[in-house]
Amino acid sequence: MSLFNHFTFIKKVRRCISQLASLCLLILFVGKVYGVDSLLADHKLKVPPKIPKVLLLGIDGLKPSAIPRVNTPVLDKLITDGFISPMLAEDTTWSGPCWATILYGVWRDRHGIYDNSFTGSKLQSIPDLFTHIETAKPVLHTARLTSWTGIRYNMPTAADEDLYWYYQEHQDTETVNKAKDILSTTDIDVLFVYFSMVDVKGHNHGFSADKPEYRQSIEKVDRQIGELLTRIQQRPKFADEDWLILAVPDHGGTIDGQHGKNRPEHRKAWLLASGHAVHHLRKGMNIPPSPVDIVPTILDHLGIDYAPGSLDGHSLLEAFPSYPVKLNKNTLKNGDAEYDRGNVQPFYLANYDNQVSGWLKGGKAVTRGYTAVNQIPLKYVQKGEQRQNAYLFTSLTKEPTTLAQHIDLQGLTTQQSKPLKVTLAADMWGRTADKNLSIKLFFNDAKGFAALRKNDQYAYFFRGDEYYQFDFNKDQVDDGYPADIVSNWPGLDQFKGGARNIDAAVNWGNGKAYFFKGDEYIRYDLKKDQADSGYPLKIKDHWSGLDTFSGGANAIDAAINWGNGITYFFKGDEYICFNMTSDRAAKGYPMFISNWTWSGLQVWPDRIDAAVRRNSIKSYLFKGGYYLRFDHVLNKTDDGFPKAISERSWAGLEQWYQSKHNTELTLNSYQSSARRFLTDTALPSQVESIDVHVNFSGQQQYVDNLSLILRN
Repeated sequence: MSLFNHFTFIKKVRRCISQLASLCLLILFVGKVYGVDSLLADHKLKVPPKIPKVLLLGIDGLKPSAIPRVNTPVLDKLITDGFISPMLAEDTTWSGPCWATILYGVWRDRHGIYDNSFTGSKLQSIPDLFTHIETAKPVLHTARLTSWTGIRYNMPTAADEDLYWYYQEHQDTETVNKAKDILSTTDIDVLFVYFSMVDVKGHNHGFSADKPEYRQSIEKVDRQIGELLTRIQQRPKFADEDWLILAVPDHGGTIDGQHGKNRPEHRKAWLLASGHAVHHLRKGMNIPPSPVDIVPTILDHLGIDYAPGSLDGHSLLEAFPSYPVKLNKNTLKNGDAEYDRGNVQPFYLANYDNQVSGWLKGGKAVTRGYTAVNQIPLKYVQKGEQRQNAYLFTSLTKEPTTLAQHIDLQGLTTQQSKPLKVTLAADMWGRTADKNLSIKLFFNDAKGFAALRKNDQYAYFFRGDEYYQFDFNKDQVDDGYPADIVSNWPGLDQFKGGARNIDAAVNWGNGKAYFFKGDEYIRYDLKKDQADSGYPLKIKDHWSGLDTFSGGANAIDAAINWGNGITYFFKGDEYICFNMTSDRAAKGYPMFISNWTWSGLQVWPDRIDAAVRRNSIKSYLFKGGYYLRFDHVLNKTDDGFPKAISERSWAGLEQWYQSKHNTELTLNSYQSSARRFLTDTALPSQVESIDVHVNFSGQQQYVDNLSLILRN
C-alpha cells in the first residue's frame, strides 16, 4: 500500500467509526421514543465529541536553539501537553517562501515564491488554509491576524476576518489585543496569530540567545501567548471544546542578524503541537514534521477532506509515534524516498534543495521524481499488485554530499541471546567514473574514540581501555602498541567507570591536556605525566558555553586546538568555537557542521569520532575507519578525502578501528539502470547504534529502496 493510500485508508476508517457512532446514537434515541429501552440496554450513551478548535501561532524568526536557553514557561507547558520537534524550513530562508509553504501547505516549487519580492508567485491559483476551510465548512468562523505586509498583501486568503497592523507602528500589541478579543467574544474556530518582534530583534541585534534583546523578545512573546491561552480557558464552552494549538517559526538566523541562505543555521526550525489530538506523539514522532504538514493537520482536526495531491504534507494526527527498532523490519525511515513529494521539474531547471524526511542532509542531497531525471520508475509487487516508485534519492551538485540516519539499538541488542545479522540492501545506479557512489554502515559501541596531539612528532589515539602512540616522523604506530591506558596515564582511572571509553581529548598548548568522558573532564599535566589533583570535575560547571550543545555539556565527540587561541568542540551535528583566552564559548554558537562552516566535512554531518591537529596548517578528522585532511589556510577539506585508514596512510592505526567491522555497498562503475546491491554481515558485539550514510560523489547518481534489517 502506498503512503498516500495508507493515509486515505486511515481517514476512511475514522469516518466509518464516526458514522457508526452516529447510527448508535440514533438507535438509542428511537428506542427511547418508542419505549424499547432494552434495544441497547447494555450500552451506555457516549459523551458527545468535543468541538474541534485551532490556534495557530506564527513566531517569525524564533530559532530552535534559543528556546531551551530562554525563560518560556508557557511554551514549556504546551510542550508538556504535546511535543516539540525539529523541522527544516525552505532552502530560500526568506519569510515570503517560508510562510507561503506553511499557510498553503505546498513546497516552493509549487507556489513559486523565491524571496520577499514574491516574483513568480502562483498563490492566486492555490487555496490557503482558510480557503480550504471556508470552502468545505463556510459556517466555521476563521480569522488571520498579521503585522507583516508580505502576508497581508501577497498571500490571498478566504478568512472571515483578515486584520493587519504594521509592526513598525504597533509591534505585536494590537495583534495580541484583537486575538484576545476574538477568543473572548466570538465563537472562533480557527485563529492564526502572527508575531513579528522576535524577527525584528533578531535582525537588529542578532539571532542568538546570547543577545539580551533577542532573548527578551522571546520572553515577551511567551507572556503574550500565555494571555491568549488564558482567554481560551475562560471561554464559556471551553469544557466542550477540543483545542489544537500549533506554534511554528518561518526560519532561523545567525548572530550577525542574517537569514535567507541555504545553510543549517537559517533552515533549522521547529514545530510545537499541543492538545488531546496529538497526545500520542508526546514521546516523539517516527519521522519529524515539515512545514507543509501544518495545513493538512488542521484540516484533519476539523474533519475536512482535501483533494488528493492538493497538499504536499501529512496530518500529524495520523503520524506514527517514535518506536524502538524491531527485528525483521526495515529500520530505515523513508528508505524508499516516497514520504515527501520530490521535485518533478526537469533537473536542469530545478536547483531546489528540498528536505528529505527522516534523513540528515550533508550538502544538497535531495529526492527527485524519476521523470525529472529521465529515469524509468522502478516497479515492485505489493500484495499481488504491481506498483512503481515515483521518487528517488540523488544529488544536486558535483560536490560530495551525504544523507545520514542514526539508528539507536539500545534495548534491542541486550535482549538477544545470540548475535544478530544485518542485511543492507539498495538499488543503485548512475555515472561514477572515478567517483564512487556508496552506502556505509558505521557500527557504534561505548568504547569511544579520542585523539591527542602531544607535539610535532607524537599523537595518541584512544579507544576502549587502550591507546596507540603514532610517530608522525616515521608515519606509523610505534612498536609495543596498543598499550593499557590505566598503566600509562596515571589519574585517568578517576573517571566514572575507570580509564576507558574516553570521548575526546585536547592539548591546551600550555603543558596541560584535557580529557572528556560523559559529563566529566580531567586536566592532565603532560610534563609530570599525571592527572592533576582534584579531578574529575563537571564539564558544565567549568566550560562556559558547552552546555549550549543539544543535550548539554556531555558526550563530546571530538576537540581540536586550532593553534590560534581557538579550540573547536564537536557533538552530534553541532560544533562550538571556544575562546581559550576568555575561557568561554564564542557568542552565536553552537553552529552546525556543513559546507558553510567546514567545507568538505558535510560528508560527515554528525558524530565525528576524533580530531587532531598535525601542524599550523593541517588537521585530521576521523570517522568509522576513514579520515579527512582539513587545510587551515584555505579553510576547506583537501581534495580526494575522505580516505580509508590503511597501512599506506596511518600504518598500524587501522587496528584502532578493527573492532568496528564497518560495512558498505559501493557502485564504482557506470550502471545505466538500477541494480540491486545487498550485503549481509554479523552485528559486532556491544553495538549500541548504527550510522547509515548514503554518499554521493557527484550528480547523476541514484539510490532507491534502501533497507536495513536486523535478524536473529
